[in-house]
Formats: sequence, structure tokens, C-alpha cells
Amino acid sequence: MKKNLVIFDGSNFYHGAKHLAPQIHLTEFNYRKLAELITKTQNIEVEYCVGAVKKDRHNNKSFKLYANQQALFHNLEQQNITIKKGYLLRNRFIYHEKGVDVRIALDIMHGAIKNKYSKCYVISSDTDIIPAILDAKREGKEIIYVGFEKATSRAMQANCSKTMLITKKMIKQCAKR
Repeated sequence: MKKNLVIFDGSNFYHGAKHLAPQIHLTEFNYRKLAELITKTQNIEVEYCVGAVKKDRHNNKSFKLYANQQALFHNLEQQNITIKKGYLLRNRFIYHEKGVDVRIALDIMHGAIKNKYSKCYVISSDTDIIPAILDAKREGKEIIYVGFEKATSRAMQANCSKTMLITKKMIKQCAKR
């Protein structure tokens, strides 16, 4: 039996989870437990896709962000979650995540073409990945959009096979105490 694939878009997940439960520390969150709640199985492969923070000697904030992300990566590795990294591009004083949506789209398509999963749960509201979703569906795969209650993407709902919502209760259930 093929495993189900669960893909977290790190930035999307961070903002959605913080909107529902701002007090939760996501560097200590149980991502695997949430993935199991969503899929209702332990037969899963879980990926976490995020822009990697780099230390910038001219920016003290970057050292704190880097340390927090390293704590997150350690937590994910302890849960046997694959980390896929994009990068952060600095434009003046604003950072933009790059390469993450492409990584997610490639993983959706590669898994569909190579028949690596039966269902793919995408925890992202980013519509840039819709072409990959549509191609995977044409390959006969079920692509489930996982959004957040009170903050869903209509385009993702319209183009995925199904929609599921992460609730505040689910976030709290998976928070490490």
C-alpha cells in the first residue's frame, strides 16, 4: 500500500496556525501528529518546505531567525519529516521566499508520475501550485487541499479533489506542552 504524501508549505502553515492560535510555539509543534489527524493514518510521508534563513552579519535579527529555524529543523528531524529548502531573497529590507512553491509543485508532480503516493495532502493556500495539482489529478491522483478555518483559498478548493480544514482545536491538540 502506497503512503499518502503530506506537504507543509512552511510559511503558509506558520501564518495560518498563528492566526488560529497565536500563543503556540511552532518550533516545538507536533507536525507528524497533525498530519496523522488530517490523513487519519500513520502510513504517511511528510515534507516541510520552507525558505532557509541565512545569518547576515549586518542584520542582528537574522541571527535570531536562524536560531529559531534551526530549532524548528531539529524538531522536524526528530519527527522523521523531510525538510525541503528554498531560500530567502532580500529586496531592500524585505525578505521574499523563493523556490518553495516550485519545490512543492515538483514534489506533487514527481510523486504523481512515479506513482509514489495515492493521495497528496497540500497544506498551502498558494495558487501558484494549481497547474501541478491539475496535472497530478490527470495522472489519477487525489489531491486534497488543507486550509485553515476562516482563511481558505477558493481557487484551491475549486481545483483540488477535496478540501479539509485545520481548526484551532487541531492546532492546540498538536502543541507540545
